[in-house]
This record gives sequence, structure tokens and C-alpha cells, in this order.
Amino acid sequence: MSDENSKGDETANGKRRHNGASGRRRANNTGTVEQRGARWLARWYEYTPQGRRVRKSEMLMQTVERIRRETAADGSTREVVEYEIKRDADGRPVPVSNIQDARRELARRLEKSGALITRENEIRRYQSKLADLRGEAARIVDAMPAMKLADVFEAFAASPSRPKRSGQATMHRYEGQVARLVRWMAERHPEAVEVRQVSREIAAEFLADIGAELSGNSYNKYVSLFKLIWRVVGSEARCAVNPWQDVTREHQPKCNGRRALTVEELTRVCGGLTGEMRLLFALGLYTGLRLGDCALLEWSAVDLARRMITTTPRKTAKAGHAVAIPIHPALFAMLAEIPAKLRHGYLLPDTAAIYNHDNSKLSEKIRAVFEAAGIKTAREVDGYARRVTEVGFHSLRHSFVSIMGNAGVSLAVVQSIVGHGNPEMTKHYFHVQQSALADAVGSLPALTDGADNDGAPDRLRDFRAAFLALSPSDREAARKWINEETEGER
Repeated sequence: MSDENSKGDETANGKRRHNGASGRRRANNTGTVEQRGARWLARWYEYTPQGRRVRKSEMLMQTVERIRRETAADGSTREVVEYEIKRDADGRPVPVSNIQDARRELARRLEKSGALITRENEIRRYQSKLADLRGEAARIVDAMPAMKLADVFEAFAASPSRPKRSGQATMHRYEGQVARLVRWMAERHPEAVEVRQVSREIAAEFLADIGAELSGNSYNKYVSLFKLIWRVVGSEARCAVNPWQDVTREHQPKCNGRRALTVEELTRVCGGLTGEMRLLFALGLYTGLRLGDCALLEWSAVDLARRMITTTPRKTAKAGHAVAIPIHPALFAMLAEIPAKLRHGYLLPDTAAIYNHDNSKLSEKIRAVFEAAGIKTAREVDGYARRVTEVGFHSLRHSFVSIMGNAGVSLAVVQSIVGHGNPEMTKHYFHVQQSALADAVGSLPALTDGADNDGAPDRLRDFRAAFLALSPSDREAARKWINEETEGER
């Protein structure tokens, strides 16, 4: 280093500045020392972990080199050089007193800063290498076989992430819809056998095909189901996107659903029924329950002594909303005809078996009943691909409500009987008296075969029904009592 450089630069205020490295050029990792009275100030640059250069300055103190032994995890040892600030007898730091010491202390700081920069650079290199390894691992995994489309429904059904409120009938319908997609894929895109290979274009093509033959409601059910399935199993199937996510549901023209039947139509339908179908229609008409609730009604829900049916409709089962329905005299007579030894399990065992296996088969049998009575069950509606059902088993529920409404029964009483999905509404109707419920159900005319069509009470019929509802021992006791009471009349 030249004398000129060793002397340093003299500033305007008489202070002296000395370069920490040869020459006057300031590089990124060089600095300067500057005398401030009896002390020396060092200035230099360092880089932050984010790569930003910052200026550092420090009043220099003398340091003492210390050697420390460090033991690694594998048991090996190494020497580590550390520097501690030198202190006088009173424990105060000893300042640097000359240019040589100042340059040495600055060099130590620059060495430490350079080591820091080197470590950060190494970390960046390792991070870059790690990203490359992760990318390679992803490519290897992507090349491995993924979930087959044929297995998607099974994976969906077993997933803990799917909604658990879906009943057996709903899951059976889901399985059929997925099977239709699998068959279509095998015909149109046999090369795409994995779930992740269903692209947005393929999804749009499939929906265009089925949309030509489905109603808007059925089309929307397919869209909603496939959105749900891909959302549930997408991660497991290694799907990059949900191909159904952005599909727009089809707008459906407003259409009135099932209609209520007239008294004349109800008489015509119910008059010729026999067996379980007769009791099924009586349950629908005199209780207002839906088809599934009637088909699967159990004797445990029927209290013949109190003439009350208490059950929780399947539609409101999740919320636990039960309904208590007084038994109409005509329905009571039918139930009382059934021998006591058969009053267990389902009221309609054959009907329940059909419904549990395939509820559409039961709906077909019910449609045949209406059509045999000369009642049209469907009609053409603009905007719908198929005819819209207007008369079915649910029409009995509409008739139940309509007839009681026309008879002047209050809305609160009617809704308490048929049940209501809104918790606040259910709470509002909870305190309806049972006597009012019984009077409401009694307003329904007796329309089933063998009953008085004018709705007038038949004392003999009621007595017979009540007698048959007794247990065998009670019947015997009743017979003895009747014989004793009528002995003088014979």
C-alpha cells in the first residue's frame, strides 16, 4: 500500500479517512476507516438475506481472538475462531488507537460479512436444487398410474369428506349416474381411463350429449353430482383441476309440480284397490306422508289405542322433526283388520321390499293405478325435454292439505300435521292441541273402499275396528262382558 493510501484522505473538517483495501475504489465487500478524535469509525457494506445491499458503520474496539472446540452430531470435533471485545481492568471496552488496528478490525468484520453472504448464496443454491428435486419427484409421481374412472364412485362413497346425509336411494342414483359417465367414456374416449384425464372439453361434450334427452332438473343433478365427486376425490386422484367446476346449471322454466286430486278422482282411484296398495293409498291420503315414509312405516310408530301415528319424516330426519298424526276412522278400520300377530316390522312388508330395492318400480305401479282410473299422470310443458309428472303419490299429500283447507281447518293445524322444514315455523305450530288435530283429520271424507262416502260415522264399523285392535285376552274378556250384558235380551 502506498504512503498516500496509508495516510488516508483528509476531509474538509480535518478528519482523516483511510481505505480498508488497496486503492480508493469501494467494492461491494470493502470498506473504509475514519478517525474520529481518539477513536476510529469503520464503514462497509453488507447484503441482507433478500439480496439487498445495506451500509454499516461501527465505532471500532479492540478484539481478542479465542479458539473454541465444537462437537458435531457424529462425534467429530473442530476448532472455531471467535473474537471477543478486549476490556480494561474496569471492564470497559478498549478502543482502537491506531490505523493498523483499525484496518485489522475492519478486515475481521468484512470477513464475517463475506461469510454471511457466502452462506446465503449456498442456501439459495440448495433451495434451487430442492425445487428441482421436487419438480422431478412430481414428474415421477405424475407418470405413475392414478385412480381409474371405473373406481371413482367407490372412492367417493368411502371418502370421509363426502356429505353423509345422502340416503341409500340417493347413493343408488349417484352410482347409476356415474356408471353412465363411465360407459360413455369407454365409447367416446377409450384412451382416457383415469379420473384426472377427464378434461373440461370432455365434460362439456358429455353434458351436451345427455342434455338432449334429459329435463333441466335431471341435467342439473348430473352437474351438481360430478362437481361434488371431483371435489371430494380430486386430490386423491391427482386431478389438476375440477373439469365440472365452471359448468353453468341449466335454467329451467317455472313449472307447477304435483296437483291435488278432486274428491271424485280420489273415490275413483281408491275404490278398486286391494291388498297392500289399498293400505298404501289410504296412508298417503289420511296422513299426508310422502311415499317413502308410507312405504317404510313401521308398526312401532302406530298407536291404535290412542289412534295416533308418530313418526319422523325422512326429509326432516336430520333436524329431528317428528309429526303426530291422528288416525282417520277409515284408516283405523284397515289397520284394525290386520291380525295382532302380524303387527310388527313394516306395515307394508312387500311394498317396503320393493321400495328399498328400487323405488322407481313402486312409482311405476302407482302410476299404473292412476292411469287405470282414467287419470292422466303427465303433460307436455314448453322448455322440458320430457313430459312433466302432474299426478303421482305426492298428489295424495296435496289432496290431504287441500281438502282440510277447504273444510276450514286452520293453516297452523294443517302444517302441524304434515310437518314443516323450517325450525322456526315448526316451533310456532308446536303447541297445537291434539283435539284440534283429530278434528282436522276427521274432516277428511271416507273415500276408501267399504267406507261411507258421505263421511258420516259408522258406529258398528268403529266398534268392530276397536274390538279387532284388542289383544286376544282382552277380546275374550270383552266377549264375556257382552254376553253378560245382553243375556236378558236374547
